[in-house]
Amino acid sequence: MQDESSNHAAGAVRNTGGGSTALPSRPDRVPRHAGDAAGHALESLTRGLKTANYKIVIVPYREYQRNGPAGAARSVVRGIPVAVLAPLSGATEALSYTLLGVRNQLRPDIRKEEEATQKGMHML
Repeated sequence: MQDESSNHAAGAVRNTGGGSTALPSRPDRVPRHAGDAAGHALESLTRGLKTANYKIVIVPYREYQRNGPAGAARSVVRGIPVAVLAPLSGATEALSYTLLGVRNQLRPDIRKEEEATQKGMHML
């Protein structure tokens, strides 16, 4: 039983927001300062909250329609790990990208090196 629930939780983390398995998007440009990172940070937080909403509200509602209260309760319990981890993951990504913007504001030489490296990779 423990193995089954662990596999389900791992699969739920991979399948976020209605079945999408894509990795978080990374903006094309390196942020020049913290303000440049704000949009991506907001998108990351929003994606995490939408995923949690889907797993804790939408899926149980659909299960309730199909299987009644027992199905809804079962899907809520299955959605709890995702409801906790998805917003946390979104917040972590937002913080990471914001700190990257702050670092680039303080050390523009490192930002310029990264931009040069990215341009070289896009040429491949």
